[in-house]
Amino acid sequence: MQIAVDASFDRICRHIVEVAPSLHSAGTFSARTFEAIANSVDKLQIHNSVETGSGASTLLFSHRSEHHTVFALDDGSGSVSNVRRSPLLRQNAVTFVEGPTQVTLPRHSFTEKLQLALIDGPHGYPFPDLEYYYLYPQLDTGALLIIDDIHIPTVHNLFQFLRRDAMFQLKGVVETTAFFMRTSAPTFDPFGDGWVRQQYNARPLLRYTWRGEIKKFLPASMRRGGAHMKRRVSRGFSEATVAILAPQSGATVTSVGRLEGSADIPADSFLWVLARRKDFDGWWPQGTGAVAVDRNRWSVAVTYGGPQDGGYDFELAALVVRQSTHELWTDWVAQVRETGLFPPVQLPPAGFVLGEAFRTVTRDPATGAT
Repeated sequence: MQIAVDASFDRICRHIVEVAPSLHSAGTFSARTFEAIANSVDKLQIHNSVETGSGASTLLFSHRSEHHTVFALDDGSGSVSNVRRSPLLRQNAVTFVEGPTQVTLPRHSFTEKLQLALIDGPHGYPFPDLEYYYLYPQLDTGALLIIDDIHIPTVHNLFQFLRRDAMFQLKGVVETTAFFMRTSAPTFDPFGDGWVRQQYNARPLLRYTWRGEIKKFLPASMRRGGAHMKRRVSRGFSEATVAILAPQSGATVTSVGRLEGSADIPADSFLWVLARRKDFDGWWPQGTGAVAVDRNRWSVAVTYGGPQDGGYDFELAALVVRQSTHELWTDWVAQVRETGLFPPVQLPPAGFVLGEAFRTVTRDPATGAT
């Protein structure tokens, strides 16, 4: 059977649907799904396209793309050999790259942006994700990305990621085939690790983190109390006592004030005072370094955020730490002086703190931004 070059696209599609079952021993698109694919590509201006796997879609794309590249492995299924022999294939528009896509895609050099990509190659983990990795940076804005067999768990994982990602908009699902459009969002750096910017990672899996999430609502003193006593005794650290005397718990403070307290610390240990707005995760060391203790008393100036922080609760921490933490925070002070940047620090594990005291105060709303 020979199909005229000027045959209508609808007529070509009907012929492809008719012969599709004989192209691939592993199965092919249903007539409904094939029609959805045909309708989607018929609306596009496709200069360059790619698919992993070969079959009825290859015949279809050969009539709608100027340059179509197929990454596929025949492996006795006939998916490549039958398509190559089909009179429905527009031969001069298609390039076959035969072999496992796990090998051929990483070796391939893309020189032009893609307006269409179909992922329908090997379905074992992590191969669908690997195909996506090598194809997504090549997709043009407005490109169509088709993912087949989303009922298979490995492919479904990719589907769930894509439907949350800023780079793609889900246009629809037909049976087990998903259709995405590439948005104008910046391309995710394929050589970086900006996972926190991906919407799929916006929420941690609570089945693993629910204890930590609950603890966030507790004051630092309650979160650390039991662990501090148990770990400190087990490690045999020397005893230290520290207390915050002023301001009182719950007091209202201005943007800058003094924190005063008492302490009895062993030799080779250091007293540090830190502060944070209570809804922040990190802490900021106060003063110019370790706080001097004079006849069991100490005092240090504390800054309660900036103009935007009026009305918020602030948590204060007075910690007696060993040499390692002291050196780390001393280096932080030096970096602040050099760069003018104030990145937050984290408190050391409770078992490595010789003594600690906490207090919560509220910054006067009148000292906030106007």
